[in-house]
Amino acid sequence: MAEFKPPTSWPHRMASFQCRQMDLNRLVMNYLVSEGYQEAAKRFMAEANVEPGPHMDTIVDRMRIQEAVRVGQVKYAMDLASRIYPCIFETENYVYFHMQQLRLIEMIRDQKVTKALNFAQSPSSGFAQVDPERKKEVERTMGLLAFDRPENSPFGELMLYSYRQKVAGEINSAMLRCHQTASRGKDHGPMEPRMIFLIKLILWAQAKLEKEGCTDFQKLDLQHADFEEEFRRNFQVGK
Repeated sequence: MAEFKPPTSWPHRMASFQCRQMDLNRLVMNYLVSEGYQEAAKRFMAEANVEPGPHMDTIVDRMRIQEAVRVGQVKYAMDLASRIYPCIFETENYVYFHMQQLRLIEMIRDQKVTKALNFAQSPSSGFAQVDPERKKEVERTMGLLAFDRPENSPFGELMLYSYRQKVAGEINSAMLRCHQTASRGKDHGPMEPRMIFLIKLILWAQAKLEKEGCTDFQKLDLQHADFEEEFRRNFQVGK
């Protein structure tokens, strides 16, 4: 395989890219608000003199709903989300399915076998009309019932806190999308936090360069203690 030779060296191209401080501040604020770090967002807004964006006023409700999911109160979370965002489960079918699946998991966790079976077979669960891919997920969830200690079964990852966290993240993204739809016409930008998108893009580019044999570039270190300073180092942030 021929050695990869970019037309312009990576360090030169990185040095020529200027990310203004105000742009970096907006990235950070967008991330804090979207992920629900209210106090950090307020402090950063004051310190950096940056606008909070359109989703600041939704943080409290979104965090309350996410926390309910994280502690297993899924039905309460669904009812609350539906009251605040009436169309959320009409437009977010995949999120609705995972919330219903998590309800079933919590019944199994509480050893309410009869209730779990009745729920899974009821029309209200929506499991009877799922596509083949989701049907497999339902089957894996029901498979937990075959084990005295389902957390140690081949499907045990469904019982982990990380799965609750995953679904909580999904409902948060769905609420942000609903809020964006309700506010359509205003320039609120993309729903995925811009910082996350930028990091994903950088990591993809780094992996692509390494695969092509190019090593003459400065990597973004996500483990750096001062993340803002790491951005400055890579992008030569200027005001």
